[in-house]
Amino acid sequence: MSDLAPSPNSIFPQTRWTLVLRARADEKDDAALSALGELLRAYWQPLYVFARQSGVAAADAEDAVQSFCHSLIHRESLRTADRDRGRLRSFLLSGFQNHLRSLHRDQQRQKRQGAAEMMSLEDAEALLELNGLASESPDRAFEKRWAYTLLERVLQRLRAEYAERGQEQVFALLEPTLVWNGSEMGYEVLADKLGLTSNTVAQKVKRLRLRYRALLELEIGDTVDSPESIAEERDYLIRVLSGS
Repeated sequence: MSDLAPSPNSIFPQTRWTLVLRARADEKDDAALSALGELLRAYWQPLYVFARQSGVAAADAEDAVQSFCHSLIHRESLRTADRDRGRLRSFLLSGFQNHLRSLHRDQQRQKRQGAAEMMSLEDAEALLELNGLASESPDRAFEKRWAYTLLERVLQRLRAEYAERGQEQVFALLEPTLVWNGSEMGYEVLADKLGLTSNTVAQKVKRLRLRYRALLELEIGDTVDSPESIAEERDYLIRVLSGS
């Protein structure tokens, strides 16, 4: 697993967020806009729950998310991206707050003129109940949904890696051993289900957790602009989920 850990002296690679920051200066940077589109499709859910918890009706919240993402893709809001902030999370929340204020001043939903929807917002309303966000403040709901979305993406990537190796059943049985999931089955039980020894199961669990941590840092890395920020963002998200 040593190849998963970057050298302390290595150059921080281009991530989706650093590409987005680069797009402010280069209107022909298609890779940057593509990266932004991927990020928005991944992280629209925190924006939606923020709007709903701010008192915006469901249909209006969907319109607000769509129009905000549209304005970013077309660079109308991208110029406000601040490299000094260093976090996609902070930029999107600040930009979306300004967008909602603008829509409120217009006193009507802002429709995109003939533009197709930027992304599917299927089951958006269920997010409020899914993670118990209906009683949270707008800022807190945004932060929690951001954290849940990031963890879900990490889990999806990890599950896909096991599936590629034909080990879907192994992953399904080992998944509860991930610390954040809150439950852990005894190794003896897992060994019996997998037809392995307890020591072998212990090694598989260790590899699973190491890979999960590596993918978590990769996912966070896509939303910050420096390697130093990864640990800070990870610790912040842990505090958000623990309620501290």
